Amino acid sequence: MSNDAPISDRELEILRLVATGASNQQIAQRLNISANTVKVHLRNIFMKIGVVSRTEATVYAIRHGLVAVASGMAVEPEDTGTQIEIMPVAAMPPDPELFVASAAVSGKIAATSAPAIPSTLEADLPPTLPAVPAPSPRRPPLLLIGVGISIALVILIALEGQLVTQRPMPTTGLVTTVPTVSGMNQAQRWLTHASLPTPRDGFALTAYDLEHKLYVIGGRVGRTVSAAVERYDPVSDRWITLADKPTAVSDVSAVVLHGRIYIPGGEDASGHVRNILEIYDPRNQRWDAGAALPKPRSRYALVVWEGQLYLIGGWDGTAIRGNVYIYDPETNTWAEGPPLPSPRQNAGATTASGRIYVIGGSDSSGALSKNVRLDPTETDMRWGVIAPLPAPVMLPGVVAPLGTILIFDRERRFSFRYDPNADAWEEFAIPDEAIVASHVTLLGSNIYLLNGTSPPGPGAMSEYQAVFTVFLPSR
Repeated sequence: MSNDAPISDRELEILRLVATGASNQQIAQRLNISANTVKVHLRNIFMKIGVVSRTEATVYAIRHGLVAVASGMAVEPEDTGTQIEIMPVAAMPPDPELFVASAAVSGKIAATSAPAIPSTLEADLPPTLPAVPAPSPRRPPLLLIGVGISIALVILIALEGQLVTQRPMPTTGLVTTVPTVSGMNQAQRWLTHASLPTPRDGFALTAYDLEHKLYVIGGRVGRTVSAAVERYDPVSDRWITLADKPTAVSDVSAVVLHGRIYIPGGEDASGHVRNILEIYDPRNQRWDAGAALPKPRSRYALVVWEGQLYLIGGWDGTAIRGNVYIYDPETNTWAEGPPLPSPRQNAGATTASGRIYVIGGSDSSGALSKNVRLDPTETDMRWGVIAPLPAPVMLPGVVAPLGTILIFDRERRFSFRYDPNADAWEEFAIPDEAIVASHVTLLGSNIYLLNGTSPPGPGAMSEYQAVFTVFLPSR
């Protein structure tokens, strides 16, 4: 039984994200809060609305109009990608992966891309929907064999009762997203966008979800180090130039935290490695200085976990290092974290399944295939070794859409997918016309790859739709 306490704005925001199939970690990253805070909110939400599972919470959100289920199609906040119309539940094969592949063969895939949608959850709510009727006793049970939480939610909601109204509607359905599976047409998932106006190398690339835009900061052209800041809008496919960064640097990375962009260290115009931390506020277009790094660093890996920055490895001007520095924006202080098992630079880093992964890079002997993982929740934090890459990658582009890690190797033009549960890598094909780059970022559910000055196409940018949209009609 639900209690009479109202749902707060923050709880409503989290409930909507739960209804899209987002995990606790994804919700935490989206809202810039910790995963533990998400758990506390979920416990309170479940108690207030009288449910005991995420699926029941999703059904509640649909029944009460908190998730858009409109005539024709409903779109969740992050939906971009290929649209797939699912056949009736009774006709579905038992294996969802086989089903998706069979849908591709049968021509049910429309190779149209939905426009990018801003990642705000403050849009007007649709009118409240009628209650979902109880499932028919004649409906046969369905064995849920999942390749992802999203597809399981769609099937389960369909079994609980079809969404209907008291007046006829052309089509009513639910949209969700699931990771790309083998057998899909990869060429249809790659798009080309406007090139960076000032191509350069060693720049920082990051996605700012609150605006649904990309930022490119710093870098170098030959021996000239840049302070340029350029912003890309996927909706208009246009770049604009913003105010320069205070200090021109190259070989840096950037991350977004609490609505601000953080760029530590880097190499300046004289070739010196710096210990600076410069912070950009996109809403006010203003630069601020943060606490200096404990030691100068460039060519590091950078990732956000639980509201803190983890700067991993890198180059100090004389040697490759394995130190880990953790920055707390609340106190504006740095602390020393558990060092890497061995030094590395230019590695890729991301978070998945509540852990930090460091992939590839190089050491004094050359490119690395060794990868490590850290669970920051452990009392005695230690790096553990995971399955090595099938081949060494010196400058990997690393992202983790929906918990699956993808890496891109510009030099060899290949990519690998890592399954954290199986601790295994597999290669997936890249079309010949696609731009493959080491500068990679995730915006919403899509991956953007931006080339430097090397051929082909200096400054060229491509987009890979890492997840696809699933539409389940109610009739």
